Amino acid sequence: MTRDRARKKAIRRRMAASGEPYNVAARKLPGQVPLSGPPGPASADDAVAARAIIACAATTLAEPSARMEFRTDWEFAARPGLRSTGLAGRLTRRAARAAWARAAPDTDIASLREAFAHQVAVGYLEPARDRYLMNSGAYAEMRVDGTHFGGPPGAPLQRRPQSRAGAGAEEPLDLLRLLRAATGARFTGEETLHGTACRLAAVTAGSAELAVWADDEHIRRIQRVYFAGSTTKSLTLDLWDFGVPVGELDWSRLPSFDGLPE
Repeated sequence: MTRDRARKKAIRRRMAASGEPYNVAARKLPGQVPLSGPPGPASADDAVAARAIIACAATTLAEPSARMEFRTDWEFAARPGLRSTGLAGRLTRRAARAAWARAAPDTDIASLREAFAHQVAVGYLEPARDRYLMNSGAYAEMRVDGTHFGGPPGAPLQRRPQSRAGAGAEEPLDLLRLLRAATGARFTGEETLHGTACRLAAVTAGSAELAVWADDEHIRRIQRVYFAGSTTKSLTLDLWDFGVPVGELDWSRLPSFDGLPE
């Protein structure tokens, strides 16, 4: 991987984490250190950073509760030749638009595309009990007793499709657990998240490369980016309010968050 490509990947990670445009993210990239790419020579500082990340991950996984946000962002770069041309292509696109207009007359396709490309769910994580629940508004998810559930908010529990659950390291708790196997880390800057000063680190855990924000005790944000051709997928987990009361949570159905503690 070239240095330029590694830097572009680092900029995209920062864009997904901060919402900054490309030029701002590029200018603010801490120390211009790429968050992925071939590692340089290991140093004593890198070993200390890795141990610090592992310790913060262990502390976080032992916490009884925390508020969480889990964000999935997709970026689709246009590639020549993918769009159908000619009369058949135009008729196909017109038929698709007409079908969507009949199915959801009050929702435009651009809004639907934007909602799909940037999915944000909020909820509660109970790391010590290996469970969480979260709600994105139209869809809710839970993990309890080692099983994943998903469906409309407030609905009885149903096993959700395994497309993501079986993919590995794409669940909030899976991201956290990856950090226990950190083999390398390098602190690259500082940022404040939810009012807490954090250090940003580029972390390697096996084959996984992650951007991690941590304070002196806890992991506050983890981001993992996947690249497949012209498509980029970013997963970002934010954690705050450790120890928040969760006694009123209902684990018998998918969360709607009505009447839950603030």
